[in-house]
Amino acid sequence: MADRFPLAMTITPVKPGTRGQGVVETIGASVVVPPKKRFWLLVSPVAFIPPSMPCPELTPDNLCGIHERKPIRCRTMPFYGYKDEDHQLDMLTPRNGWLCDTSETAPVVYRDRRIVDRTDFEAERQALVDQAVGLRRYADLLLKHSPVMGARVAKASQSSPIGRVVVSFVSFLRYDRSLDLLGFARSQTPILEQWEQRTAGDSKLTEYNTYYREALSDLRRYSQ
Repeated sequence: MADRFPLAMTITPVKPGTRGQGVVETIGASVVVPPKKRFWLLVSPVAFIPPSMPCPELTPDNLCGIHERKPIRCRTMPFYGYKDEDHQLDMLTPRNGWLCDTSETAPVVYRDRRIVDRTDFEAERQALVDQAVGLRRYADLLLKHSPVMGARVAKASQSSPIGRVVVSFVSFLRYDRSLDLLGFARSQTPILEQWEQRTAGDSKLTEYNTYYREALSDLRRYSQ
């Protein structure tokens, strides 16, 4: 999907024992951040798009234009593979703009703290387990070789609510030499250019515009 979405890696600290986050011990990376506190990190590839903007793959009638091959994260919605199954209830509260059927005739999707149709949820959970080893190695190397990144993660772990750190997706490709960095750069560069233009001049989207510009600078070395 590098030719469709502006991609990034996010690193989110999770305090040990956080309610509903037991699964983190299976899919997360365990680290110690100053002052000698242990945290779990959720390291996740994401489509880094401002929440105020619609998905770029929506059709004019607000349906998914890539439904048959949309990302597994989209298929699992509204459930969240990074949370324990028995703590999914808050995910069922529609957000502003969502056209969700919440009437008495709506199909039941969650009962007794269990997901009724578990197919997509189980598929995403297994994918998270499968990729955990690679993401742990990436997080370990990133924090080991970048004191600045370690400081950013430590700061995020101490904020209230806990923050997240957004990292260039190409940083992950550098640590996994089996991936096609050049092909990724050629696909991703025009997408980042589009999103940089779309978010330019909007003070509310500074975080996103800054990321697109910095990620572009990183990628252009590989896309020539």
